[in-house]
Amino acid sequence: VEGYVRALTHELKSPVAAIRGAGELLQEDLPPADRARFADQVVAQSERLQRLIDRLLELSKLEQRPHAEASAPVALAACAQQALQQVQARAAQRSIALALHGDGASGPWEAELITLALGNLLDNAVDFAPPGSTVQVRLNGAEVQVQDAGPGVPDYALPRLGERFFTTARPDGTRSGSGLGLAIVQRVMALHGGQMRVRNTAPGLCVTLTLP
Repeated sequence: VEGYVRALTHELKSPVAAIRGAGELLQEDLPPADRARFADQVVAQSERLQRLIDRLLELSKLEQRPHAEASAPVALAACAQQALQQVQARAAQRSIALALHGDGASGPWEAELITLALGNLLDNAVDFAPPGSTVQVRLNGAEVQVQDAGPGVPDYALPRLGERFFTTARPDGTRSGSGLGLAIVQRVMALHGGQMRVRNTAPGLCVTLTLP
């Protein structure tokens, strides 16, 4: 618990400091361009805090559950299509295309959780993918792969992906991620008795989810 709180405090510190700094500057008489820039910073950092809070709540709810629940067979393709729709606008803003290949299987899975896991994988892929590239989603039976064309991650970091609050630098050098996205994916897989595997593909990173 102490380590968890320490890591959370560290994640909160940066956006709170940025909001305070921008707020103090906005109290001064600034040119319109500067005022707009600092206002944008307040909004962006507030959104960062909101994402962190939302993912913490999602992870907390998942950790309290003993297993996934499903009342009918769920199509992996339907979950993938829904996740792609959720990320489409953000990807378009970054000039990144999204492609879905294969049909995938249907199984006794919880659709909302599978969609949540795929949405988190796609969010990560869009963060790391270079403008003009394509994020690939491949379905093969009960397996789904999400592949980007970014720089990948250092080999030492591969075993740590999925740890709460562990992040690697984005291509622009920033660390804007919460470090909770892959933790959520791992928990969703654990609830289903599935597995997450991550590997560098030079270029890019490939994350494979295997469901029972």
